[in-house]
Amino acid sequence: MDDPKPLTDIFTIEKCHFRGDGMARTADGRMIRIANAWPGEIVKARDVSVERCRQAALVEVLQPSPHRVPPLCGQFQRCAACQFQTLSPSAQQTTKKQNWIRLFGRFVELKESTTLDFCAPAQTTAYRHRTEASVTHGILGLAPRNDVARLETLAGAPHPLPVDMTRCALHAPELNALMADVQARLAALGLIDGMKLGVEAMGDPHDASGTDWRTRRLTVYADPSLQDAARATSAALSRAFDTASVVCQILPPHGSHVYPKPECFSDSEWYRYDTVPEATSFGGPLLALKGAWTPVSPANAHLIRDTLSRLLSPFAFEHLLELGCGCGTHAALLCRHADHYVGIDASWPAILSAQKNAAIHGWENAAFYTDTAEHYLDKRYYQGRRANAVVMHSNRMPYSRRVAEWCMRFGARHLFIVGPTAYALAQECRHFVDLGYSLLALTLCDTMPMTYHMMGVAYLAR
Repeated sequence: MDDPKPLTDIFTIEKCHFRGDGMARTADGRMIRIANAWPGEIVKARDVSVERCRQAALVEVLQPSPHRVPPLCGQFQRCAACQFQTLSPSAQQTTKKQNWIRLFGRFVELKESTTLDFCAPAQTTAYRHRTEASVTHGILGLAPRNDVARLETLAGAPHPLPVDMTRCALHAPELNALMADVQARLAALGLIDGMKLGVEAMGDPHDASGTDWRTRRLTVYADPSLQDAARATSAALSRAFDTASVVCQILPPHGSHVYPKPECFSDSEWYRYDTVPEATSFGGPLLALKGAWTPVSPANAHLIRDTLSRLLSPFAFEHLLELGCGCGTHAALLCRHADHYVGIDASWPAILSAQKNAAIHGWENAAFYTDTAEHYLDKRYYQGRRANAVVMHSNRMPYSRRVAEWCMRFGARHLFIVGPTAYALAQECRHFVDLGYSLLALTLCDTMPMTYHMMGVAYLAR
């Protein structure tokens, strides 16, 4: 059936959507999203809206913005990973700050007394050391953006091909090299359509000290119905990539949030993920075990660490609690500002990794436990535990108001909240502001340049 929409139309871009798309008004007065189009531009695009998803695919830029720059990658129009690739870095940062502050301010008032800061990394490309891709039609990559996929379908393509991620401009060279190596051996390795592969790579895979701390990790993710194939694939990967730690992670059944235990198919279960030079002042390289979470970009994770260091600099606490400590990414810093530091995380591989890092780097005043925030705060309160300060790492869906109430009951007068999205951080702050805390400082950290993603660190006290 022919598509009833016109082939192309002329649009004037009025503003930028939070997720990086340009927003234009159609003839009927409704707004439509156009990727890679910027405020003030006049563009030609084809309406490819489906049901409630109002979207147009960019065809031509008739009047470009002064902030438009040439794309870094030939796949920019199809790839959903980079939303700001054709926008100058300075314009990106301005747009992201405005979008964050506007969304944050819908939930929490930013008073004149609140210190507002912004920090950005020096490196804006080739900074990612970890990614996830799926195998589709023999290609290890990502699904193309919805508007482009729809356009290709209308053009008669049997199926939109995935975006090849072995040439990504945001990936570190060693990550692209490892992905290209996997892609070249795809058929022999037994990776089948629908299987997801996590790829991590950093620096030289050979450790000069002779210790087998791997700096490359391959994680096979599969549904329970594919667990036999996933284990066979993991075994093949471990034989083909003997300098990588290979992990098989069977995904939880539908409706469950409990992940089965990850399996390691290589001689070394450990992965070294923090090897940037700046890490030496905070205890040196850190280790991760099996399926433990690691930063997408350890170098940019230092933006968060430096922000926490600045906010913590005036303080010395008797007891400090970190909710969501991971592998101990910030523990070396936090231990310096407390007589007693406790880190908890719901992931037992992360806690085992944190305990290993504590033993290696001598964090003698640190203790780590596998637990959830809710259970720890409730149980330890009745055991008489308290904390003068709490560092919270929010999830994309924020903690509940009950957690905020329990943090206050736990004795926390100082709160340092790290949020991965404006919504999550604003919701966390609103819970505490409603309980009488004051938002004293907010720092926005552009940890993922060329994308709409940022992180924020808030400091509250009462």
